[in-house]
Amino acid sequence: MIFNIFISSRNKNKLILDGVTTAITMTDIRQYIKKEIENIKFLGNDFFRVEINEAFAANATEDSYKSCITKVKMADLFIALYTGESGWAPAGYDLGICHAELDAALTISSRKSVFIKLQGYFTSTPADADEVKRNAMFSQYVLDGDFFLNDIYPTGTSEIQFKEALLKAVKDLIYAQLKDRIELSRIYFDIAGNNKISLNWKKLKYSEREQQCRTLLSDLLAVSPDFKIFTWKVTAIPDNISVPDAKAYTGRPFLNDQNLIDKPAAGVTPKYGPFHFIAVYGKATVIQVKNVIGYPDVSAIQDEFGIYVWEQNTHIQLVFLTECSTPAGLQSKLLLFNKWCRANGEYENMKKRAQGRHMIMTAINEAQAVVGI
Repeated sequence: MIFNIFISSRNKNKLILDGVTTAITMTDIRQYIKKEIENIKFLGNDFFRVEINEAFAANATEDSYKSCITKVKMADLFIALYTGESGWAPAGYDLGICHAELDAALTISSRKSVFIKLQGYFTSTPADADEVKRNAMFSQYVLDGDFFLNDIYPTGTSEIQFKEALLKAVKDLIYAQLKDRIELSRIYFDIAGNNKISLNWKKLKYSEREQQCRTLLSDLLAVSPDFKIFTWKVTAIPDNISVPDAKAYTGRPFLNDQNLIDKPAAGVTPKYGPFHFIAVYGKATVIQVKNVIGYPDVSAIQDEFGIYVWEQNTHIQLVFLTECSTPAGLQSKLLLFNKWCRANGEYENMKKRAQGRHMIMTAINEAQAVVGI
């Protein structure tokens, strides 16, 4: 087995230390990191492969551009050495290669993409107005994404001290990624296995399985530091979402949200929501989720936890936690969703949407009171 790491950055720029431009280029540094990481053995065997694609710098063609993107999609971990520069692009392309590589990695999974902030350490001289435009688009993309940028901490101002600090940051990120992968693999083994607990849930009737999923998820949310502040509603789909009889247990739970905001959880008076949590015993696709909602023009993000959906005008929010085939599996999926919210800075956006939804539902209730409904 080989763990593939793709390192994305500019390559010709020169390193700046203590205000002095050195002869060291980003290519020199990337090759150093590649050699050091690939020399690390696992139980005596080769384990890491680092892709840096230095050859493409002299071959800025459409084929090279597409080849880079293909290699990004094959990588197990994507590391962006972020300097704020978008990189080269073939004629007719609006996105620089660094921007396109990052977008490709995030499209697959935000959990496989990490950043190291190197702004101020390298020279930056755009070749033309098009590159200036690409750089601005890339910077705005990173800003809008609210990505966490890891810093490096050199112990001095020599070239080798900078290289060692950057190498340490890369190693730390690789270790954190492997640790996370091991934890996720344990979760998926627990979810997929035919152990006694899994078999017990498989033997249940739809109504029994739906009730157990709903009860457990409600209990977890009631003690969640992040989600107990929301007004929320829990429903469950006791099979794959493609099964009509199972899907009927949830229906369209947001249709009567105005009735939920007068019934907060005991001892809590939240002003966020309603927010809908749906435990799906089996699998679900984005298209199937949109069909549940009833119209396709919604934003949907799929990740390890399942699918998160929101409607941008009425601020309806739903999260479908998929493959909740055991109590441990359901709890793990909620944990993965919580981690995803925090890692991507999306939790605060969810609060804002939920606050907007609460205001809309309050206005509906006030209007109904006026007309005597």
